[in-house]
Amino acid sequence: GSDREWCQYVAVDILNSLPFEKTDCNELVKLNLKVSHLARNSGALGKENALVHKGLERLKAAGMTWTKDYYELTRQLYDALLVSEYSSGAYDAARVAIDEVVQNAKTPDEKLIAYTHRVMCLMSETSEYGRGAEEGLEILSKYGFDIPQSPTKTVMAKEEMKYKLALRNRSISCLTTLPIQDDSLLALCQQINICAMYSGKLDVMKLMNWKIIQYVLKKGNDVKRSNEFATTAQALNPRIRDDKSNYVQSVMVVCYAMCLLQPFRSLTDPFLQSYKDFKLMGEVEMSLNGLNGYAQCFFGAGCELGPIFESKLLVVEDYCRNLGRQSSLILFSMFRQFALNLRKPSESPSKLVGEAFNEEQVLSELEGSAHFQTLRDSSSLRVQLAFVFWNEADMIDLLKILETYPLQDQSVARLHNRLAFTGLAAFATCHRKDCASYKALGEKCMGHFKFLSKNGSVNARPVYLFLKSMKRPSRDAFVKAIEACAEGKFVNLEAMVNERYAAFLREENNDEAASNDCITEAYFLYQDWGAHAKALQLSKDHSFLKKVKRKKKRSVFRRASKQRTAQRGWI
Repeated sequence: GSDREWCQYVAVDILNSLPFEKTDCNELVKLNLKVSHLARNSGALGKENALVHKGLERLKAAGMTWTKDYYELTRQLYDALLVSEYSSGAYDAARVAIDEVVQNAKTPDEKLIAYTHRVMCLMSETSEYGRGAEEGLEILSKYGFDIPQSPTKTVMAKEEMKYKLALRNRSISCLTTLPIQDDSLLALCQQINICAMYSGKLDVMKLMNWKIIQYVLKKGNDVKRSNEFATTAQALNPRIRDDKSNYVQSVMVVCYAMCLLQPFRSLTDPFLQSYKDFKLMGEVEMSLNGLNGYAQCFFGAGCELGPIFESKLLVVEDYCRNLGRQSSLILFSMFRQFALNLRKPSESPSKLVGEAFNEEQVLSELEGSAHFQTLRDSSSLRVQLAFVFWNEADMIDLLKILETYPLQDQSVARLHNRLAFTGLAAFATCHRKDCASYKALGEKCMGHFKFLSKNGSVNARPVYLFLKSMKRPSRDAFVKAIEACAEGKFVNLEAMVNERYAAFLREENNDEAASNDCITEAYFLYQDWGAHAKALQLSKDHSFLKKVKRKKKRSVFRRASKQRTAQRGWI
């Protein structure tokens, strides 16, 4: 039982310390492999790696690797080794193990884990998503998936028809009625899907999803790992609770899907829990994806910033540093610097430079796709800072960068945060003659949120109304945006709308009293958000804030609502 697992750790360490001739090679290798699985499941990746290496040393010393009697055992050891090396961030060592399997494994199915991790190494080490998609499609061709690198409209039309015929007018949820089985081929497809998304190969991704659905229906088995459609449908199936690994993964998939409809605030805890569960299970990539989802939802919801949130990021940074996950380390350091810029005063609050992260230094050390993706992420955070601290020059510079990126993303929350502030910055600057073209960019972003709002997204509606108020400023537009933000508890957005409304009242209506009320409301809302550096900026720009005291009820919101009601003849 699990309470006796420690005995196996002790036993394998003792046996590994004995001379080769004193042990049974076959039994000891099997024991090393078994205990390495136990170590991985408990999150002890270093111990797992050491045991797999010990097992291979025994086989090599006996001259038995890839021999007839030891073929399956050798293959299992190398599969375990390449997974372990990848999880530890030792990509060169992982590639050596991958090549060993590809060269010696006999069947295509036995090479699947190696092929999958070949694609994953390209993504994780150098963020070469385009190359990952290309190599992935070449690998898939060996398994009967004929997907061109650049599908034509004719190919897309034919494959869409085949997909619809395979479904036979059924909902995609029909997959939940199929028996659950594991399928390593779909794990490979999942990674290629990610590469296709991040490299802008959206037609390839769509075509692959159609083919995978046909594959799953034809095979008659549901799967533990599949594309975004099949996995989401399967995640709704309560039968997966019997499998912890599958259940945790499906919970995270549901979190990503629910970002379209459920409040971001309600999804922070599930994402954080998935990070903890995957970390305990030794699933490094999935655990980091879980925390990325947590941070994106945290920022999108306007949750309170502070030392507790930053301490969580610090823990993950150490986790990434110990495993050699440089790309993830950069991302979470970037998140922490973003939070610090909002909380603590700095000379250039819209630049990501400080104790946690230095954007210019990091970007100078990156090349290719890694530079491309990191610049996207840093610019998305910086354009929000530029809008909050109202730095028009930085907004313009950042829009020049962000307009080159596609308006799609696999992560709903990340896309939400990027497009929200890209659109707001575009409308904030398009009044300038040299920035008139940004109006079209702002309208594209607004169209995204309009579509989601019409389909019931509680996260999209406040952003959509805020964008409308920035595009065509009016009392009614700002009041509607304030009400939507307050109703959805988006403290961050409510503070920003109040500040923009104050500027509108001051400039367009010369209503200083109402403008000051809005500034006061924004001042306290920024404090609620934890953006103390912004609140300090407001107090310096508006000296009257130093004397005001907070009222129990939001006077601006109440008065604005009353004004609008009176305008409509309700009182």
